Amino acid sequence: MHSKQFYHICANGADARNFIVCPGDYYAAFNLIAVCAANNARVIVISFSIEDSHPHMLLWGTEEDCAAFKEMFERLYRHYVAATRKNGADLYLHCELYPIGDDEDYLRNVAIYTVIQPTKDGKPVMHYDYRWGTGSLYFRSQYYTPVWFFDEDGTIRQPERFGDQDSLTKRALLHSRMYTIPDDWWVCNGFILPTNYIDVARFERIYQTHNRYRVFLSSPKKREEEMLRRMAEFRGVMMEDLEARKICGDLCKQLFGTRDPRRLDTTQRITLAQQLRRQYRLTFRQLATLVRLPEVEIRTYVRH
Repeated sequence: MHSKQFYHICANGADARNFIVCPGDYYAAFNLIAVCAANNARVIVISFSIEDSHPHMLLWGTEEDCAAFKEMFERLYRHYVAATRKNGADLYLHCELYPIGDDEDYLRNVAIYTVIQPTKDGKPVMHYDYRWGTGSLYFRSQYYTPVWFFDEDGTIRQPERFGDQDSLTKRALLHSRMYTIPDDWWVCNGFILPTNYIDVARFERIYQTHNRYRVFLSSPKKREEEMLRRMAEFRGVMMEDLEARKICGDLCKQLFGTRDPRRLDTTQRITLAQQLRRQYRLTFRQLATLVRLPEVEIRTYVRH
């Protein structure tokens, strides 16, 4: 049985393209995380933030389940874009899944990183006032009004049950005809409220005390650089497609007597992917393309 741990999902902002291009995109990305959470009960969402170029999420679960969550979010968001933009093909969204491991300080750095992105990236807002993330949920007293309760005019609206909404409102919230959420989940001002599914207590246990949380909120540059270094090391090397195909063909010929991975059975393709990762540190996405297996399978059977 695969063990559970924390995983960080994010995309390389430099590679992403046209993730958010209008206010409606923020709502869609925000609510699709809720749709994924409702339809993948084996994964627990700990925190997230939606940035202009890419999302950040902290999940708890097995690698296989968290990879499936990631792929579901990517797929649903691409479908949303295709349905709402004439130039939907211009979207480039591919997230990476990073295991956190047993280093508690590294976990604390990553968890903070997923909620302070708006402030860190120069937006004139503190993380606890940012509508498109969960930073307002943690280490709060019971006497506060969630940021999602305020409408555009600053009026506080009361949340309503999803099951009490009409069909058009439900469709506008879900951005999906295939999936839904429980009727007793709360919605407000166009948001599927994160309080329905975010594990606030698990996030707070990462830091244990308010003071430790405050310390890590400062996010010194040295700690951030170490975290980014680990992410880059895990992500692997993205070669030019032509070079990667040649390397794959050469290794396939050496191992199995053919240059075409399509001639291999599943076990042989996994072996080929394992050797490519070990020798050349290719990314999981590129391995999946080269050996023609789903990325979730590659992540399951190829060691990091």
